[in-house]
Amino acid sequence: MKIFSCWAWQLLGAVVLVLEPAGSLAPHLGTCKEPPKIPNAFQKSYVGALIPAGTVVKYGCLRGYELMPGTSPGQVTCLQNFTWSEVQNFCQKVRCPNPNITNGVQIPKPRPGENAYEYGDTVSIECNPGYGIKGNINSSALIWCRYDGSWDAAVPVCEPVCDQPQNISHGRHNGWTKKKFFVGASVMYMCDRGYTVVGEPLIYCKAGDGVPANWSHPIPECTEVQCPAPDIEHGRLKSAQNFTYKSTVTVECDAGYVPVGVTTIQCQDNGRWHPREPTCVLGRCPYPPAVDHTDRNPQRDFPVGTTVTYFCRSGYTLLPEVSPKTTCLKNFTWSKIPKLCQKVHCPNPAINHGKEISIRKVEYTFGDRVEFQCDLGYVLKGSQRIQCWSDGMWRPPVPYCDMVCGPPPKINSGRHSGLKTEHFPYGSEVTYRCAEGLSLIGESSIYCTSDDGVNLMWSGPAPECKVVRCPKPVIDNGRMTTQRHTFPYGVAVRFSCNEGYVLHGSNESRCLGDSAWHPPLPTCQPVLCPELQVKNGKLIGTWDGNMRYRTNATLTFECLHGYHFSGDGDMSLADSWTVTCLADGNWTQLPKCKKQDNAAICEEVDDIKAAFECGVPIAEMKTLLEIQKLFLEIQKLKVELGNLQ
Repeated sequence: MKIFSCWAWQLLGAVVLVLEPAGSLAPHLGTCKEPPKIPNAFQKSYVGALIPAGTVVKYGCLRGYELMPGTSPGQVTCLQNFTWSEVQNFCQKVRCPNPNITNGVQIPKPRPGENAYEYGDTVSIECNPGYGIKGNINSSALIWCRYDGSWDAAVPVCEPVCDQPQNISHGRHNGWTKKKFFVGASVMYMCDRGYTVVGEPLIYCKAGDGVPANWSHPIPECTEVQCPAPDIEHGRLKSAQNFTYKSTVTVECDAGYVPVGVTTIQCQDNGRWHPREPTCVLGRCPYPPAVDHTDRNPQRDFPVGTTVTYFCRSGYTLLPEVSPKTTCLKNFTWSKIPKLCQKVHCPNPAINHGKEISIRKVEYTFGDRVEFQCDLGYVLKGSQRIQCWSDGMWRPPVPYCDMVCGPPPKINSGRHSGLKTEHFPYGSEVTYRCAEGLSLIGESSIYCTSDDGVNLMWSGPAPECKVVRCPKPVIDNGRMTTQRHTFPYGVAVRFSCNEGYVLHGSNESRCLGDSAWHPPLPTCQPVLCPELQVKNGKLIGTWDGNMRYRTNATLTFECLHGYHFSGDGDMSLADSWTVTCLADGNWTQLPKCKKQDNAAICEEVDDIKAAFECGVPIAEMKTLLEIQKLFLEIQKLKVELGNLQ
């Protein structure tokens, strides 16, 4: 046996060399010729030149071929007559499936009666108008059927596409390198410098169910850039022009206004002016002119229309019917200002009953000084020297000459406070004092006054100086509250009574010029208690006929027959009741006599009821009831003892 070369194996694609003898072959002299050629098949084994009968040769399909449906792999046998057995063709070309292009056509179509293509067939795919091959900018492609029944590339898909959008004047789009645009692809339009897009600059390819692909928006246009018309407040344009790219305008401000910024501006490709539009602002005047003897407010900025008011300096006043104002005009100058101020004049300072001892003048102006002197018998009220001030007033105010009182009346053995005073004007006060050891009798001070409003006089005579001593004040059953040993003129003493006595008269007295106490000294009278009467009771002892009783006096009472004392504890069982006159004029607790019968008991109950209704505390009410219970038991015991006797 020979082994095939590697080249032969590659050519035939054989994998195994198979020899299958048909049973046990006896040696023979005949052989079969070379195995028959089967279309599109190859021998799987090499049998050599001498092929004995019974030799079986198997075949396989060449690359790109496959078994026909309903057949099995072919083989031939060397028969006894040294011929080969018959075999039918069993290999046919490999089939590729029909690509079935949607929204496109395939050329050529499958063979009549078949729905597939054979190995080696080439098919041209062309998409319908409005469609393109996905992943390929063209609308056509070639595919060929491979030996394994697959197409040499993925079968193309015809998807909706948009044609290249139109170009626009003065602009362009960024998709000029493409012919087709798949759904979702976008194109941006841009305008040349000095033009602006009108419409939607970004468009994209879109498609819907059953609707061909088209662009999302109409193709935009490029129009020449227009800058907005400058709106200059308080200003205007020198010439009316269009406001397109690169055009220029010049701004002019109204009277009284000045431009801020460049006045000539140019329209830029972005639709804005460069430099920025100027603004017109109010112009300013320089500092107002100086005016003699005037000042103004410390203002530093003077826009057009500003009014400045001058005011005269100290000692000067405005001229009549002259306006102190000036205005900043639209030509940036100030309105005319006349002379404004004149020196201040003060009124004539002449006074009655006096004269000016400085040099007299016909007119008195700011800064002038004047000095005055009064006639004999008059005194100057106010300042002796005055000055004319900037407001036309004299300061201090102009004085006047007032009449004065003569020397105050003299006093013996004393003196007054005006010894060193020459003039005593209206309202002057003089105070007198006595020599040591003497008392001043009368008013200690007198005043310069007037009865008729014209003439002046002293308010009274001078007081007297003399010795005044009052006797030591003594009152029976009383005392002085302030202890003293001397009692000169004017001393005041207060009094009080001993216990059991009451003061009759004034409790204070003063030593006066007659060496007597005024008011007279009081007396201390005993305190008296009033006469007593006890209902259903009587006084024990002989009545002495007194209607009132002195302190510590005692009276004894007993109840009438059938009555008893009403009280707490043993007092209600006593036979007599004693009361004492107190130092304040009141008696000690008075007795009450009540009947000894059921009515008394009811009366006690009523008292308890009244106490309860009056809001007596429960604890106290409880104590009261226990006492009443004890009282009833005592009464019961008394009755029982009486029955035993």
